[in-house]
Amino acid sequence: MDRLRLTLVMVVWGSIGVFTRHIELSPFVLAFLRAVIALPVLLVLGIRRPAGQRVTFRQTKPYLVSGALIGLAWAALFYGFQNTNVSTAVIIYNMCPVYVMLVAPFVLKERLTRLRMGIVGFSFIGLCLVVGTGGFGAAGLSSQGMWGMILSGVSGMLYAAIVIINRKAANQVDHTLATLLQMGAAGLVLLPFVLAEGEWGQVLAADGTAILLTCILGVVHTGLAYSLYFSTYHRVSSIEIASYGYLEPVFGIVFSVLLLGETFALTQLIGGLMILGSTYWGEWMHQIRPNSSNSKAAT
Repeated sequence: MDRLRLTLVMVVWGSIGVFTRHIELSPFVLAFLRAVIALPVLLVLGIRRPAGQRVTFRQTKPYLVSGALIGLAWAALFYGFQNTNVSTAVIIYNMCPVYVMLVAPFVLKERLTRLRMGIVGFSFIGLCLVVGTGGFGAAGLSSQGMWGMILSGVSGMLYAAIVIINRKAANQVDHTLATLLQMGAAGLVLLPFVLAEGEWGQVLAADGTAILLTCILGVVHTGLAYSLYFSTYHRVSSIEIASYGYLEPVFGIVFSVLLLGETFALTQLIGGLMILGSTYWGEWMHQIRPNSSNSKAAT
């Protein structure tokens, strides 16, 4: 049942790109609404501080910081989804584990082994193939498409920072409380951007379809999905959780092809396989070591 839950979560997260393509709201507004809508859902589902657990503000600070970064990462990824091929954005975003490997030796004092150096090099070759001429697809060589890919990469870098922060925090608080803190921080950090944009009129002018899809994004893709995801943590090994995490980009690419009619150039397909294959191998090698933590961030 837990493995079925993980698969379902990956299917849901894999469909985020398709959903955002049909919601005509700015990335900041959409990311803000996602966090705000998810908060009451998480509370209703019972995500709260376990009885008897004493939590200090110092313990919560890493999760508040990572939550703020999650909000910005969502906005960057939504911009990528809206301005370049969803499949391209998904692949570039999933360079996240590579960024973690590069930063970990300096922040976490982890050794940059020859294997990891090989994975990094292999992944960057794949990235060059994805963003090369064959990887632009319908986006063409437009500056809009280029910015979409750049911000997809920025989203991956932000998620890498989130992974590093969560590793350093070393599960100081319960996963459920951490999720609630992160959603609250995400909403707070996005609010000034939403106000600065002055795009509230977008929400008021949105049609019924956009409102429905936005609610689904907050309730299903965030509230329910996060709850299901973390409910498996104590019953499924970290290796399996990391492995299932790589179903998300696969489903994202499949949905973009089937539902959005996106096409793959051969070079893009090869590059995507290089990135996902090498980062999966790196994750698996990391997870089989004692005392390692899951390094695949939740979308």
